[in-house]
Amino acid sequence: MKGIIMYPLRRLCHNLACFALLLPLATGGLAVAEESPRLTLQDLFSADPIGDSALSPDGKTIALARAGQIQLMPSEGGWPVTLTSTAGAKSGLAWSPDGKSIAYASQGGIFVVSASGGAPHRLTTPGTGAGGDPRQSGDRSPEWSPSGHWILFASGRRGTASLMVVSVDGSETTFITPPHDEAQSGQWSPSGDEIVYTSNGKEYFSGRINLIKFDPKAGQPVGAPVVLYTSPIDRGGGWSIRGVTWSPDGKTIATVLQNSGWNHIYLLPKTGGAPKQITDGSFEDENPAFSPDGKSIAFISNRDLLEATNLWVIPAQGGTAKLVTKFDVPGMSARPQWAPDSKSIYFNHQSPIESPDLLVQDLSASTPKYLTHTTPTNFSSAQVPQRVTWKSKDGKEIAGLLYTPPNMKPGTKLPTILFIHGGPEGQDNFDFDRDAGWPQYQYLAQAGYIVLRPNYRGSSGYGEAFRNLNVEDSNGGETDDVAAGAQYLIDRGLADPKRIAICGLSHGGTMVGYAITRYPDLFAAAIQMAGVVDREMFVYRTNPHSAVRWMMKMGGTPTEKPEVYAKANVLLSVDKIKTPLMIIHGENDPQVPPGEAAAFARALHANHKTYFYFTYPNELHGLSNPAHRLDAMQKELVFLERYINPKYGTVTTSPDEVAFPGTAANAHVEPK
Repeated sequence: MKGIIMYPLRRLCHNLACFALLLPLATGGLAVAEESPRLTLQDLFSADPIGDSALSPDGKTIALARAGQIQLMPSEGGWPVTLTSTAGAKSGLAWSPDGKSIAYASQGGIFVVSASGGAPHRLTTPGTGAGGDPRQSGDRSPEWSPSGHWILFASGRRGTASLMVVSVDGSETTFITPPHDEAQSGQWSPSGDEIVYTSNGKEYFSGRINLIKFDPKAGQPVGAPVVLYTSPIDRGGGWSIRGVTWSPDGKTIATVLQNSGWNHIYLLPKTGGAPKQITDGSFEDENPAFSPDGKSIAFISNRDLLEATNLWVIPAQGGTAKLVTKFDVPGMSARPQWAPDSKSIYFNHQSPIESPDLLVQDLSASTPKYLTHTTPTNFSSAQVPQRVTWKSKDGKEIAGLLYTPPNMKPGTKLPTILFIHGGPEGQDNFDFDRDAGWPQYQYLAQAGYIVLRPNYRGSSGYGEAFRNLNVEDSNGGETDDVAAGAQYLIDRGLADPKRIAICGLSHGGTMVGYAITRYPDLFAAAIQMAGVVDREMFVYRTNPHSAVRWMMKMGGTPTEKPEVYAKANVLLSVDKIKTPLMIIHGENDPQVPPGEAAAFARALHANHKTYFYFTYPNELHGLSNPAHRLDAMQKELVFLERYINPKYGTVTTSPDEVAFPGTAANAHVEPK
């Protein structure tokens, strides 16, 4: 029944135990030596990493977001105590100046809970959504005023990103920023009578640093904001200004700009003027944090390895930066927080073999101390990927992360899967990244597959010039980069050239469509999740922010740049597709409208292509429901087994031979 669309759901496995019967097939026919016990599907969801954290004003207690609740633990380490027991994930933890309360965001609103326990008090209620995007409708990122009387927070309730303040009892709520200002990253001055914030311009990826006066008694802004700095426009989609933070004396603002072509730390006087660059080089420096004594700035940098970050410190007025932390395994450090005495720094860290934990680095010590230990023992078989590079079609060097099966026999050629990140400004790093699929990479490698995660042109981490190479070139060099990555593995004798699959979410899903139309003979299977197939249809149906962003990247509107949009239209080339395809989409996706998947399915159906089309109810961009994620993973594994595992012979598997487990998705036999 080749070329006929079928959705054979007669032989369903309805639970994980049934699906486990399929797992022994994972290495059928694969040349992999005996190995230690592999990760299971249950293992993929067993990690319970640390989320946001906040150090108390006296430096004695840490508040942690974990397992959907807030926990408190001594700052030197120890057994945590759970403070909350309410529904909904918690983020943006912030201590009150007196250390008696903690503000946080949850269920779209701002809450306050006593640090000594008790029921949380809700201060704000969700709005209607920023530009029709429910992901931006809630209130988030609370920050206490120095007086402790007000809480500043970000909100999308009036249709654009705004900053607001709420009184600590929730009785008064006021907008701080003007309408349509697209305000982000607000922070109180040390005196509490000024607020600095960033805002996006009309071009979306331009930006401004603004200062507005605030009356602490009236709880109202005073006058109009003053623009301290306006950044150049970055058409490639990089944020031209990445946050703002005050010096302890309230005279200087630290920020991250890309004026040099890379993200670096700059200092800006509160009174305005030219920003002073204090870090430089072909690497990215981010997340600056002043020490309480005002003498130093801690920051995160990938200057040692472009796919990993470490903690660094530099004198507050510039000078020689010092590496503070160094790990045997490359990883990702983030969120530096100084202790009140300026002698140690708390930060989060993760790696390919470690889930996110909280650590503290005493500046007089040589190694950091782990305060939490969240990596399950069953992840002991996880591996650190290799960093590899290859040349693209135009000679540009591309980097990626390569996972190979444990004890892989030399000279064997194995089924291979390319996982393409989204954005396209994302980057695949040496991280744990459970939500983006880290355990899946590890799981598949242990099951006998080779996995490659390419950082194609347009990715972050390699400077502005590299990130902007796909401006007005969507489905150009970026697609060549990915195809060249597959060819690189073939040339190395690692990949079986007849058994290469490509998978991706968001722009990664878009790249799947590009790849199987541009390189129809290269891929034996493809999984597209929440991908765009018609960029013109997308800019007219997505939320306003995404529409503006993508019109910037495409060089204009579809009317102004018809040839650029035509090149990015997969629907015009469906007849070229030879690759069996699985399509997965959330039914309420506000980023990539579900109509993109439906249009793709209709075109595939009309052209008699082999495809399987699943949608998940009540899901936005990507799958957040754990049951849905497990269900989708089960389906993906069966699909990959059937189409690239030698156990099943050739890639001409008839669709009616494929039985998918799970019932959480809606399977569309006839595309709607």
